[in-house]
Amino acid sequence: MTHCRRAAALLRHLLVAASLLAVAASSPAAEQGKALKLIGSGASFPAPLYLRWFRDYYVAHPELQVDYQSTGSAGGVQDLIGGRVDFAGTDLPLTEEQARRVAGGIRQAPMAAGGIVAVYSLDGVPDLKLSRDALVGIFSGRIARWNDAAIAAANPGATLPDAPITVVARADSSGTTYKFTRHLSAVSAEFAQQVGTNMLPNWPKALKVRGGLVRGRGNDGVAASVRAIPGSIGYVQYAFGFLPGISMAALENRSGKYVAPGEAGFDAAMLSVYENHSVENTSDPIGDGAYPIVGISWLVLRNRYDDPAKPAALDDVIAYALGAGQDITERLGYVRFPKPLITSVQEQLIK
Repeated sequence: MTHCRRAAALLRHLLVAASLLAVAASSPAAEQGKALKLIGSGASFPAPLYLRWFRDYYVAHPELQVDYQSTGSAGGVQDLIGGRVDFAGTDLPLTEEQARRVAGGIRQAPMAAGGIVAVYSLDGVPDLKLSRDALVGIFSGRIARWNDAAIAAANPGATLPDAPITVVARADSSGTTYKFTRHLSAVSAEFAQQVGTNMLPNWPKALKVRGGLVRGRGNDGVAASVRAIPGSIGYVQYAFGFLPGISMAALENRSGKYVAPGEAGFDAAMLSVYENHSVENTSDPIGDGAYPIVGISWLVLRNRYDDPAKPAALDDVIAYALGAGQDITERLGYVRFPKPLITSVQEQLIK
């Protein structure tokens, strides 16, 4: 499928999901007070997949409405602790201290996985390659122009403009940012010391003083800003990288290979993480074909609900997502879970 067709397909998925959630609120069952409603909020990283799952589930089960708001990982956790939602999405599992603040305790497990990509807007350069040094250099502010030697070296024959680079980063506390900065920190000791792994990092002064830093809220906000600003680059979950007018860079992995974002590279990375589980490998997967930046997003449920119908409803929605719902994951740019992982998630989430 071409870039534009994939973009159009993704946007249709999101629009259909949003419209059907609106329809659910005005359905006959809802009007009669018979529809059960589940409320969730949190990470934008898995939002397109969650919206599609909940839309498809609603089509088959109109008596149940599932509403998920993309507020960022930190927002979802705070909503769960504050008792405002039934479940939360987060790109980092809750700590023991956070879990203790949720009345009745929690259950949590990984629910979605996908690649984090570098999206850019650069006319005449559709197939940009970025070395590890170039990627770190751009996001540390050390590399300020597109025709820098570190970028040119990996792109022979490309017409790189003598133009400033604008970095687009998240404005909100973000699990996507955490995973992106974790990778850059694994690649560069200097970046680890100056910026580090953080959900809301203090980006280097070198970016700020030259006006080279712009912020967007959510993955969608970053993608929209990159699209709107010529010469810009940002980082988003892969599903958000298909807007017309932006491209995704191939990145150098741990083995020195340039891997373009896509199913093959993501699957190789997740298989590597699964087989060689370690913090280091999650930050920078081993393997010639592995895409270098992958992320896992977690679903967090309460152990106790005031409405006795909600636990069974949540169990059924999760069973669908881990069953028939897996068929849509790769079409939306996520990674299909292997069967052993599905079994593990079911044991952790479904009562």
